[in-house]
Amino acid sequence: MNQSKDLNAVNAQLRALIARDDVGPEQKKYVEMAMNEIKRLRRKPHITQADVYSCVRRVAENLLNAFYKD
Repeated sequence: MNQSKDLNAVNAQLRALIARDDVGPEQKKYVEMAMNEIKRLRRKPHITQADVYSCVRRVAENLLNAFYKD
């Protein structure tokens, strides 16, 4: 139950980030990809620690791609 609340809170924060005016379309795409990864994790019936680590890695990669400037 607590895991679901935490995942919902992260999704809410990412939705708020997308709603901001200073986020470009390319950044929104990567943030939405991160949100989809979190949704996919939340839907799994039995979450293992490896699933969580893998999801965190993919979410971090998406967010870094969205906001890292070369």
